Amino acid sequence: MATEYLIEALSIRKYFPITSGLLNRKVGEVRAVDDVSLSVPRGQTYALVGESGSGKTTLGKTLCRIYTPTGGDIKFKGHNIANLPEEQLKPVRRSIQMVFQDPTSSLNPRRRIKEILADPLVIHGVADGKRRMNRVRELMDLVELPQEFLYRYPSGLSGGQRQRVGIARALALEPEFIVLDEPTAALDVSVQAKLVALLKRLQRELGLTYLFITHDLSLVRNIADVVVVMYLGKMVEQAEGPELYQNPLHPYTRALLSSIPVVDDAERELVPAKVPLRGEIPSPANAPPGCPFHPRCDARLELCSRVVPSTRRVKDNHLVACHLFQDDLGG
Repeated sequence: MATEYLIEALSIRKYFPITSGLLNRKVGEVRAVDDVSLSVPRGQTYALVGESGSGKTTLGKTLCRIYTPTGGDIKFKGHNIANLPEEQLKPVRRSIQMVFQDPTSSLNPRRRIKEILADPLVIHGVADGKRRMNRVRELMDLVELPQEFLYRYPSGLSGGQRQRVGIARALALEPEFIVLDEPTAALDVSVQAKLVALLKRLQRELGLTYLFITHDLSLVRNIADVVVVMYLGKMVEQAEGPELYQNPLHPYTRALLSSIPVVDDAERELVPAKVPLRGEIPSPANAPPGCPFHPRCDARLELCSRVVPSTRRVKDNHLVACHLFQDDLGG
């Protein structure tokens, strides 16, 4: 039986122009996302991981069509939405939503929670009057917030509670696909765990499909079906969660995994030997030639500085873009 993909990114590129002078002449470009492909099956969670500046958020916003891609296709339920004009995107936006990293800036501080949750219903003409308020109350129950919070402003809630409001707002129009951009950033560990448990329950009950963006590989161990590792706008490795943690191939992935804090001996067995990650991620406006990771890689070969590695399938659903594995086609 063929896999049903809810959303597919096919060779997606998103470049931002660099301009200069009074006439804003283009003098360069930032290749924030550079030829990335992934296909997310319905009901699954794909995690995008990598350091800040790797292009994760830009890819998420492009899949949501907050950004128009520079090139490539975005197929949602088999239909290409990459270049749809704004008037044709409105029905698509009901099915694709995004939860932003910082609820403090994404929630209007001058509006009460009930107004924030009602806004998507008003904009899309969904329900009115009493039915609209009933839906707003349902959303509060879904994210396990008390009804009295409806009359508070965002400043009257904790960071974790504000993020639950952001999730409730994303659920207002009954979407099928949700991009979660660092939803647990700046929350303490106990609040993170409760939020992840909530997201897993909502996925089960509502049949949601997630793209979970994070820099924290330890966070997605228990939520992601597939982990996609990005570096400087490119996908460098993709594998099912258990496979990636047990058999990381790309030197960058091994470095990220080895940096996970180890709490006990059981976890120590799951973390690779310490791999140094030297230096900082380069600017996407001035990416190095060849493999983008080669300046920081201790395993680099001579051709790494000249040739961009192609993505190879080394085993079922385990892809890697690294010259160390270019001869292993894996069937």
